[in-house]
Amino acid sequence: MGHYTSGADVLDLLLALKIGPPARFTSADVEKLVAGVEAEVDGLLKGQGYATVPATGASAVELIGLQVRRKVAALTYLTLYQPTGRAPDWTRMWDADYDAFKQAVQDGKQRLVDQDPTTAQSGQAVAQLFRVLPRRRA
Repeated sequence: MGHYTSGADVLDLLLALKIGPPARFTSADVEKLVAGVEAEVDGLLKGQGYATVPATGASAVELIGLQVRRKVAALTYLTLYQPTGRAPDWTRMWDADYDAFKQAVQDGKQRLVDQDPTTAQSGQAVAQLFRVLPRRRA
């Protein structure tokens, strides 16, 4: 089971969309996709300076879990059914939402509610001002 969601949660989401249970995928198969997507998110969080990765706060787990669940559901659907022509709107929307979420985290526009990064986020400047005084000789 992943830190933010599980393969079973993804399959439940697909069932709620009335797609039906995937014939060739088990929750263990989907769990591998979950692990990969969660690793990507954790890498972004670590790169932004968050000390606790994977995130443990309740709000952070819900926020990231929703994004991971939707992305893995879209990946699972596209992997299993490989629709000819145009993919369903929900797969494209969830894929675009996940990409926007990743970009917002990377740009420092999306932050976790439960913790602050310990170092400067991407795109932010941290400056130290020093005043250099001339040396006076006595």
